[in-house]
Amino acid sequence: MVEYKFLTPEQRQHFLEHGWLLVPGSIPKEHVDRWMKDVWTRLGYAPDDPSTWEEETIWMPRHRDMLTKEFSPAAYAAMCELVGGEERVEPLRNAYSGDQFIVNLGTEYWKDHDADPRTMPAWHIDGDWYQHFLDSGEGALVVIQVYTDILPRGGGTYVCEDGIAGICKFLYDRPEGSGNKPETGMYDHIKECKVFKQFTAKAGDTILMHAHLPHCVGKNHLRRLRVIANPHVTLKEPFNLNRANPEDYSLCEQVILRALDRSSIPEYRPTAPRAHWYPRNYVAKFSRVQGELERMSRDEVDSVYLKGDEEISVHNLRNGLGEEVLRSQRVVVA
Repeated sequence: MVEYKFLTPEQRQHFLEHGWLLVPGSIPKEHVDRWMKDVWTRLGYAPDDPSTWEEETIWMPRHRDMLTKEFSPAAYAAMCELVGGEERVEPLRNAYSGDQFIVNLGTEYWKDHDADPRTMPAWHIDGDWYQHFLDSGEGALVVIQVYTDILPRGGGTYVCEDGIAGICKFLYDRPEGSGNKPETGMYDHIKECKVFKQFTAKAGDTILMHAHLPHCVGKNHLRRLRVIANPHVTLKEPFNLNRANPEDYSLCEQVILRALDRSSIPEYRPTAPRAHWYPRNYVAKFSRVQGELERMSRDEVDSVYLKGDEEISVHNLRNGLGEEVLRSQRVVVA
């Protein structure tokens, strides 16, 4: 039976009904401040001059990280209970939280234009490093760690709450698995959905989302700096959708069962290997490392890329990258 020592009954019910949960104030301020102090330097933009903001959304590389259970103990406790207990969590892959920020600066156009979430591009579920199945546990939870206050219309992530059922049905009907790109048809149902939410939050909050909750980048109509990080929770094993004791189902597993109006799914069996590969966004993120290091203070910079091959190898292992990638990770800082 899954034990709940952190999540209240109300929080558990909210996750079951909406597919996400806010854990307020769960990142200590000193962690937020330490990693945010050089964000504008890393970006290479002037904070008070939007004319220098060349990109609307920026996916930044990771220089520094900490074990999530030490970085954000409250959020970690919630993560563990949502997936059925710490014993189900993979202890290495995605076990660390880092400063791989996603920055949303908006554009001048969106200051006075609205966006219909039903027709917004780039609806997706996370997981660019594995083949998706109904029971996939590689990215069991999508984590949004909030580093700046996110106001209404301020670039918060959009979620489609009533879109979970369509994702679950799509994956149930494809035991051979699927990629997560739009051309698969996985998100075609979203234009018919009705329950959309754009997140607002305070710096230091954490939002935990079910793996099958479709979401997309929200438009930043305010042009205020919005910074989040987006790690994941990886399980040792896939979700079990046919447990002998119903009390052993995790909340994540219950979300899938509710979406399909089932109490168990004994017939579901993947018919293809659980393929894995390097994260697709790795190359784009790493391409920014050299420039960021050159702009950051050489005396103060704390980056895994300046700590030698051994540290980089450990970093790669935690992030699903093999030893052969090491050869391409050479950086030079004067």
